[in-house]
Amino acid sequence: MDSEHDGVTNDGVTNDNANSDVANASGVQESRTATIWDVAAAAGVSPTTVSRAFRQPSRVNVKTLGRVLETAKRLGYRSESIIPREEEHLRGLLALVVTDLENPVSAQFARSIQRECAERNFGLMVCDTEEDKASELAIIKRTIPHVDGIILSASRLSDATIRKVAQVRPLAVINRIVGGVQSVYADDGDSIADAVRELKRLGHQQITYLPGPDSSWQNGLRANAILTACKREGLKFRRTPCAYPVGKRSEEAFAAYLARPTTAAIAFNDDVAYAFMLFLEAHRLRVPWQVSLVGIDDTPKCEICTPKMSSIRVPRRELGAAAANRIIDRLLHVSDGDLTPIRMRSEFVRRDSIAAAPASAMM
Repeated sequence: MDSEHDGVTNDGVTNDNANSDVANASGVQESRTATIWDVAAAAGVSPTTVSRAFRQPSRVNVKTLGRVLETAKRLGYRSESIIPREEEHLRGLLALVVTDLENPVSAQFARSIQRECAERNFGLMVCDTEEDKASELAIIKRTIPHVDGIILSASRLSDATIRKVAQVRPLAVINRIVGGVQSVYADDGDSIADAVRELKRLGHQQITYLPGPDSSWQNGLRANAILTACKREGLKFRRTPCAYPVGKRSEEAFAAYLARPTTAAIAFNDDVAYAFMLFLEAHRLRVPWQVSLVGIDDTPKCEICTPKMSSIRVPRRELGAAAANRIIDRLLHVSDGDLTPIRMRSEFVRRDSIAAAPASAMM
């Protein structure tokens, strides 16, 4: 196991956490009736798991079931006092872990998953890692005891770590393929090829890619798709250093572009594309007359910026809904356990940010 696995146990909590929970449980006053929340905290599981242990014990892992029942007996918990009615209470709770909740892509994933959860009487907890790999693992470990399933969006964790988490809770990944884990992703290959062909038709002979983080699975997929399309069309391919998140890092990438400019560029996402457009304006280079620019994701920003941004439209709502339904189906035991990756196609949307290549050199 790699070092990222440290602290992830079959129960999803560290031994320290488990000891802490037990210590907390000892403080339950005998003068009041123990609740399902007391049992859940002491046993290191979610309240839903406690309820299921009494109502449908066959659906609970033997080890977990034994721990829940022993804890309930020790605390004097009586299940008949608060058995929830199925139609009045949540049937479970999912966690969605995103890399940047301020990014419209993450927000739209959250909304689509929330809608599916609401329709099927599930709750949703949304966690933001702020593009921090270490924070992502810590958030997952804190979340596991309280939820029934997890959805990771654009996770930066290794495949091995994700598979380890999937052994503890039903899990799906969005915009990532991990063997042995339910994967839901958008294939940008064809739409990126369409964008490259259109740029060639407009007379461009070189394309620069403004990439995302090396730890991003999507970044590798998009870089390879652009490189493959450029080779097929006989265009030169260039690549700057990482341009995301937008800020100091992107400014360094944009400066590298100016050292070896091309008449066309494709950005890792729309945030990078928009920041690059502003950078070009500041250096008196106009989009699309001197530089044609294409983003990826087709966020609302593409329609309101000037000029309107050409982009790759990703079916985010459909991806989120598919991930949520696969996890909920597993939790309700209405699926056959098929983990075949769900693949959806993206679409190239042409707008005003691309035009014919300039007849003379830019600089």
